[in-house]
Amino acid sequence: MSAAVDSSTLISLAWAGQLGLLAQAPVSMVVPDVVRTETVASGLASGHPDAAAIEAAIAPLAGVETEPAGSVDQAVLAAALAVGTLVSNDLALGRRAANLGVRWLRTADLLILCVKSGTMNQDDGRAVLNALHAAGRLTSALLTSYLEEI
Repeated sequence: MSAAVDSSTLISLAWAGQLGLLAQAPVSMVVPDVVRTETVASGLASGHPDAAAIEAAIAPLAGVETEPAGSVDQAVLAAALAVGTLVSNDLALGRRAANLGVRWLRTADLLILCVKSGTMNQDDGRAVLNALHAAGRLTSALLTSYLEEI
């Protein structure tokens, strides 16, 4: 399975110090060029310290060129349509993708896939969920729900 990753997931993982999850995922991650520009080029230019960490984490991942016309979300949706799956914490974007027949995974869903596939053990999975929560990228209600899934 391949999945297009949105900037919201990259930012969530960076804030939680968990960008290594991208390499553990049992999914071939694809980074749309607009996401790379938004999180790395624009991030570095704006002085965001996480931009360098994101750049290193996505360097080995496949990139995909998107059409220059339209919004970033439109480009990400087009990439997700091409591969069939979107990884994003953006609720509106995820719902749009699902309405188009694209499988939508939140960042925590990706983590659950890692645990269930055996690329990450349960203790590490719990630690990542707690890190996402501590970084303000996962609500208490969702944390509880995801912890129950592990």
